[in-house]
Amino acid sequence: MTELIKHYHVTEEQSAKAVGSGSLLVLATPSAIAMVENTCMLISEELTKESETSVGTAINFNHLKASLIGAEIKVVAQLVEENGRKLEFTFEVFDQDKLIANGSHTRFIVEIEKFLSHIE
Repeated sequence: MTELIKHYHVTEEQSAKAVGSGSLLVLATPSAIAMVENTCMLISEELTKESETSVGTAINFNHLKASLIGAEIKVVAQLVEENGRKLEFTFEVFDQDKLIANGSHTRFIVEIEKFLSHIE
């Protein structure tokens, strides 16, 4: 799978007011980023062994328009480059048919035990 389309429903817990990134009841940028990371992670799972996972290391996120609580969000993510353990994605985020965000995301495939041993 090199492309995945995933749908999300915006809840009040995902608002800028709730996550502390603003004062309005609109989809928070950090919450939209989490939707993108989740979608890219699901693509990455197709490339990992049982002893591996992927971790996000960089994101370029252009938040173009606001979305209200209750909005149906569609994330379209594409794996555009695989270089060893490095995975490069591009994405677009839509509220119905309106483009509300776009950008790129980098993930790395890591050995779970080795990765965790470096932070303990």
